[in-house]
Amino acid sequence: MKFLHCKASTILKKPILDGTRVIKGCSMQNISVYLNQRASHTQFGYWKEQIDKSLFRSTITYRTPRDLDELKSNLQSDIDDECDAIVSVGGDGTVNTLIQSLAGKEVGLLVMPGGTANDLACELGHKQSVKKVTHFIRNNEYKYIDLIKINNNFMATNGGLGMGSKVAERINEIRRAHPSFKKLMKLGGKSIYSFFILSELTSMRLPTYKFKVTSEQFSGIVETPILMINNQPHLAGTFNIAPNTRHDDGKFNVTILKHKTHKSFVQCCYKMAIGEYPFADPDIISFETDAITIENMDPTRIVPFFGDGEIFQNSNGNSQKWDIQLCPRSLKVYTEDDEKSLVSLCNEVNLS
Repeated sequence: MKFLHCKASTILKKPILDGTRVIKGCSMQNISVYLNQRASHTQFGYWKEQIDKSLFRSTITYRTPRDLDELKSNLQSDIDDECDAIVSVGGDGTVNTLIQSLAGKEVGLLVMPGGTANDLACELGHKQSVKKVTHFIRNNEYKYIDLIKINNNFMATNGGLGMGSKVAERINEIRRAHPSFKKLMKLGGKSIYSFFILSELTSMRLPTYKFKVTSEQFSGIVETPILMINNQPHLAGTFNIAPNTRHDDGKFNVTILKHKTHKSFVQCCYKMAIGEYPFADPDIISFETDAITIENMDPTRIVPFFGDGEIFQNSNGNSQKWDIQLCPRSLKVYTEDDEKSLVSLCNEVNLS
């Protein structure tokens, strides 16, 4: 039996009469799968086989867009057609690209862990098999999470200014210049981020940036090696940067590290890296808010903002001012519904 070879942005929907096998579908649900083949853990054949088995009653469209313009065009078509679900197979960068169009829409997103850090997938608890994760679509189980808007860009997980942006830039530059780097990221997994962070920490000079921060909770001029905006507790899978933060609580976390010495900064980062949090550290400013403005006070230095593992392009050119605000319940995600689970648990307790 033959199999249809799927090229870039191939759509598999209707049966082919010559006996070629395509995706089974009974129009139960219309689902589009966006697969980033440049991500470290994405192999088209593997994911297609697993998703076909799990969602065999659905009409599935596989999309592997060649560039950003094609992705945006495909995604807009899915939104206009009121697609039942979008499945993201890739990393946090793939998710970030998709949410720019899905924010505020009723089309739900299912996040599959096909990248390196997979921060959003991990936060949603999507570490199980493909069958268990796609089960959320089959059962129409979903919830809404907050997004953070930085100027004109949405972010789902963590981001910020300073040293973290240098790490994101280096990884993305190497990935673009050396396609084989994908294999190393696949082997190294989340530890690849730890390696690059460690290489920055071991530099002899501690970089500092000067920012003006304006918010209801805290305002002032700070000098810091890194300023973080957090929508969930962990960064790069292991760094416990904001332990009390949730992506559905109507707030986001701001963490500013003010360490003056290389040693104290490394000690703080090490504790976070092993899952601890240095609550007694006097050089940490941490607070929850729903809006903040940050401005770079050093005119000789261009500082990029990074979010969801990507460097954000500012629509205002090289503007060094960031207006950041929370967009509550802006993204529909297929995942375990905490409220439904709590109700089910209570019912089980009452029945027993």
